[in-house]
Amino acid sequence: MSTEQNNHPIFSGEFCHALDGKNRVTIPSRWRRTEADEFFVMPDRTGAFVRVMTPEGFRAAAERAAANPAVTPKDQAIFLRHFYSRSQHVVLDKQGRILVPEEYCAKANLRGEIIILGARDTFELWNKDSWNANRESEESTFHRIAELAGL
Repeated sequence: MSTEQNNHPIFSGEFCHALDGKNRVTIPSRWRRTEADEFFVMPDRTGAFVRVMTPEGFRAAAERAAANPAVTPKDQAIFLRHFYSRSQHVVLDKQGRILVPEEYCAKANLRGEIIILGARDTFELWNKDSWNANRESEESTFHRIAELAGL
C-alpha cells in the first residue's frame, strides 16, 4: 500500500485469495499498516461486492454525504442511519485476515477463491466469476477514460 501526500492509503492491484470456512480472508501484506489494522466492511449498494474501508475513509464518506447541500437534513439522517447500520467494524487477526460477515458473503456470493481489488482509497471483495464478467463489461469504459487521461 502506498500513500497519497495527505497520508491516506492507496490500495492498488488485484489478488486472488481464499475465503476460509469461517469467512476470513487474508489482506495483502503490502496493504497492512500495523498488526491491529481496523477496517469497515459493507456490501456495495448493488450487492455485487463487499467494500472495505479504512476508518479514515469510512469517516470521510459519511462526512461527504452529510455535508452535501443537495441532500435535505431528513435525507441525511436516513442515509447516515443506513450507512452505519449496514457496516461492520473488523480488525485484522494475527495472520492478517479479516472476518467478513456471513450475510455480506451471501449477498455478494463470496465463497472459496475470491478476488480482492484495490480501488484507490478502498478495496473490494468480489466473487471471482462476477468480477470477471464485470471487468469484461467495463473494459471499454476503462479504455476510453485511459485514453482521455493520456495513458
